Amino acid sequence: MNISVILSGGSGARFGNSLPKQYSTLCGKEVISYVANSLKQSSLNNKTIIASAKEYTETLSAAYKIECAIGGDTHNSSAKNSLDYIKSHYPNCKKVLFADAARPFIANIDEYFTLLDNFDAVITAQRITDSLGCEGKQFVDRSPYYLIQKPEAFSFDLLYNCFSANSPATAIVQQLPSNAKIKKRFITGNNMKITYPSDLPLAEYLMKESK
Repeated sequence: MNISVILSGGSGARFGNSLPKQYSTLCGKEVISYVANSLKQSSLNNKTIIASAKEYTETLSAAYKIECAIGGDTHNSSAKNSLDYIKSHYPNCKKVLFADAARPFIANIDEYFTLLDNFDAVITAQRITDSLGCEGKQFVDRSPYYLIQKPEAFSFDLLYNCFSANSPATAIVQQLPSNAKIKKRFITGNNMKITYPSDLPLAEYLMKESK
């Protein structure tokens, strides 16, 4: 069984609004709706779960007809709660994919599930094209570095057995053992994350141009 988790527990502190960014309107729809609809269109995704703050679970479940788990106070605690929820309710889960509720341009998740046949994890990565700085260094070679984004997909049992809500890691894949087989799916297209209010008009423009 393949399960996708939409991480939607963020409070939107950087967004500067009482309403979390994932519930803001983008081209007439909630940002999270684009993620939910994309996951529903996948032929390999058997179940979608939204991990959100408790006060939003009933509304989300009714609006999107998607099961909800209670999110945590941090990214890692929300991911851990989701893993525990899956382990309890869907013990036959073999593959799990995590998506950001605030990345509305998500697409083609079938490839992640397919690649997991040969890898322990499949992550979204982007090359760094700007110059890279580091305190105390005059020059940093950017070539071995890359950005880790979502979706991130994993063999469920491997991730469940090593994941900690208290880890300082900021990407889920960073908690895997060092010998894990990880496939980096480098992308060049738009995988924009809504973080600040100024991101919404830009995302609307990009969405309209892509149609």
